[in-house]
Amino acid sequence: MRKPILAVVCLMILLSLLSFSPPRFTHPVVQAQATSHPRLWIRQQDAATYRAWANFDNPLFVQLNAIAEEGRGLFESGILPVEDYGTTAWEEYPTENYAMLFAFMSLIHPDEATRQTYADYARTLLMHVMNAALPGVAEAPFQYEAFALSDRSRWYGLGFPLTVDWIYPTLTDTDKAAIHTVFSRWCAENRTAGTTTNNHPEPVGVVNDPVLVQDRAYIRFSSNNYYAAHMRNMGLMGLALDSADDADGALATCLSESVGAWLYVTDFLQRNDVRGGMSAEGLEYSPQTNGYTLQLLLALYTAGIGTSLGQQASIDDNPFWEDSVAAYIHSLSPRPVLFDWRGEAYQPAWYGSGQNYYMPDPIESFGPLGIYDRLTGNTERLNTLRWIETFTPIGGEAGFFDRMNFEQFHVPILYFLLFDPTLPPPTDPRADWPTSFYAPGMRRYLARTDWSPDAAFFTYSNSWNWVDHQAANANAIEFYRQGEWLTKVRVGYDLDYLSSDQMNTLAIQNTQPEPQDYRQMLWERGSQWLYNPAGDPAEPVITEGEGYVAIYGDATNAYNSTYENMLDVQHASRSVVWLKPDVLVIYDRAVTTSPGFKRFWLNLPAPATTDGNVTTMVTASGQQLQIVALLPTEISTSVIELSDEPSGSPAVGETMTHRYGTEAVGNPTEAVFIHVLVGLDAGATAPAITLVNADPNAPVVQVGDSLVTFGDQGREIGVQP
Repeated sequence: MRKPILAVVCLMILLSLLSFSPPRFTHPVVQAQATSHPRLWIRQQDAATYRAWANFDNPLFVQLNAIAEEGRGLFESGILPVEDYGTTAWEEYPTENYAMLFAFMSLIHPDEATRQTYADYARTLLMHVMNAALPGVAEAPFQYEAFALSDRSRWYGLGFPLTVDWIYPTLTDTDKAAIHTVFSRWCAENRTAGTTTNNHPEPVGVVNDPVLVQDRAYIRFSSNNYYAAHMRNMGLMGLALDSADDADGALATCLSESVGAWLYVTDFLQRNDVRGGMSAEGLEYSPQTNGYTLQLLLALYTAGIGTSLGQQASIDDNPFWEDSVAAYIHSLSPRPVLFDWRGEAYQPAWYGSGQNYYMPDPIESFGPLGIYDRLTGNTERLNTLRWIETFTPIGGEAGFFDRMNFEQFHVPILYFLLFDPTLPPPTDPRADWPTSFYAPGMRRYLARTDWSPDAAFFTYSNSWNWVDHQAANANAIEFYRQGEWLTKVRVGYDLDYLSSDQMNTLAIQNTQPEPQDYRQMLWERGSQWLYNPAGDPAEPVITEGEGYVAIYGDATNAYNSTYENMLDVQHASRSVVWLKPDVLVIYDRAVTTSPGFKRFWLNLPAPATTDGNVTTMVTASGQQLQIVALLPTEISTSVIELSDEPSGSPAVGETMTHRYGTEAVGNPTEAVFIHVLVGLDAGATAPAITLVNADPNAPVVQVGDSLVTFGDQGREIGVQP
């Protein structure tokens, strides 16, 4: 595996925000190169290998077979497909989900008669939906306008084309004609999808043309989970049928646009605004969103497409995928915690919306990536991915088969295909990895002292925000020590959990936006502006020295919005020094045109007491976080107990219960904050902390024997150990 190397990247991509009317273009269409079936995820030459794995000495097959047998019982008892009501959202018995499972079993089950039975059952379920959808859009089951664009299509939509491919010899010519008609309509609906903002490439019909990446809004919204699901489903539908069954070329066009437009834009995003392996929507949605893309890329590989549709069709040619593995591992907390109801779980360095605060299972991404690695001989990364999937999702190794028993049946299928039973158990790959990682696209820096469970762990973010599920987290910091987060962002789902006061960064009063704006509460809190800020935060300057890390980040643009006429914040920056392993020195500067509040916020996992300018928090385990406020000299200090936000509760497993804050007295137009954070064992005493030079433009702080200097208003940082 290529090891991640920290790089300070100071180049921003300048793209004009142009819009285009969608002219009609003719473009080449490419059929699937493989002429046999199966060819999606599984090649004809692979079927015998998987059939050999399908024996009752393989616990993954035992688990998968049990899921299939349960589904078979539902079919034979008449529950399937009758109790699927053909809606656009969650269904207890989604027909395409079971059809895909049966189709997969028709390829791998060791008994030939059982394979044929599963193929017949899969065909019955598939054609039940195809025949229902055949008349076109209507307010009826499987015909709803959003059926091919909705959550259901995102969760289960791949089941239709995978089923078609996996049981192709069982389908009649009449079946294929109906499938072609339905798939062609669904493709047409997807190509102009409007499920969320900027939900399809523009101009429609253009492929492999730079005009597709001239509008930065469209580029960035290609990171959306619906966008990726539309792309995947279009591509798989375009690959499923043979050219002889696509006489008008509609599905070949669907494939060409999926890869030449949708994937073209996504690939550009991954090489630019999210380069470094971290996607925009954060840890809850990125495993799915990246997974939808990789599920398509794996199918393109097994179908023999290669790069005939462009470089974006190659996994190996895009460094994002290698980086995504490193980004995942570097985001893990050094030590898992124990959940009573699910076992052990890592509580990672989080970003983005979150309903559950534990590391989600990345099988949707790392399953197809690992299958690709096995097929192409990348044994090192395959070992890493199998190690990740064995030990790091919730439940750990003990919960492996619980995770495999998932209601979206492509998940257990991916597990089965990823874990070759003839290979030895995976080994921990991290021993010779660097201990820091930087994702320049999302501007997230993660560093730890070592790879042991007792490591100290520091994170910094200066992320842009533009799309759904992003947080106002520019200049956010987090600190983990001795198995606990001493301070971190507070995780939740909606905007009131994504505002800056939840993110361990500054809150700065700005000009009031339109009072009816649904983001009014962001202004009330002094938050950075979500969805249409004045611009991106500046690229942070990161310096790694012997025993320390120093970072300067300018987040001014994130607080303002030209669109909303919120432009009062003239400057907002943070300089932070991590003196390894236990000390953070933070210098913040906020300047506004008009008087207004300026606040420093820090989330805590326990109550804290304040004595003068020193606030001490003691965790349940007894370790301490001491916070020393050095500037401004006139501040009000508070420690508040956190309550649920109006949108509801924070994420399940969230550990932050209190918030420390300081505010510059008198609503000045300029405020400088200096705080020193010290992590301590139970009963230990902090080193002496002194403000040697109180000049707000060039302060000097001494912590024990270390001297930290901030020159040029924090832009120049010096550390003398």
